[in-house]
Amino acid sequence: MYCTLADLLEQVPERTLIELTNESVGFDEQPPVNATVVESCIRYAGELIDAHLRGRYTLPLTEVPTVLRDIAITLTRYRLYVRRPEGDLPDTVKDDNKEARRQLEAIRDGKLTLGLQSTQKDVPESGEIRARARRPTFGGRDGLLEKY
Repeated sequence: MYCTLADLLEQVPERTLIELTNESVGFDEQPPVNATVVESCIRYAGELIDAHLRGRYTLPLTEVPTVLRDIAITLTRYRLYVRRPEGDLPDTVKDDNKEARRQLEAIRDGKLTLGLQSTQKDVPESGEIRARARRPTFGGRDGLLEKY
């Protein structure tokens, strides 16, 4: 897992998490954060991250970089907000989710690297690379420069 409930509580106020994870909130007694709902959203974020990292890094990662932890928190927070039927989704949550997905795509495409200390490199690409080139026009045997 890339983040935990404790990590999420550092970024999202507990009262907000209670409202996002419980179907009904009482006036007299405040219910606890519904850990089952949070774990489900954390699992979703982890699987989405793994889907982007698979093939580029060896999974599971031995160490979780802070950038992945922050992305997981952002994706989890977004998932918690969209499960609520009422109200509008805050623009900051939408924008943060879009940015987190862009970062995942950049990691997947090799534009960003995780810089893992244990491996110091990405997983090599599988297969071989083949290149074809046209016949030389000017240089080489029977090229135009040979005729001068």
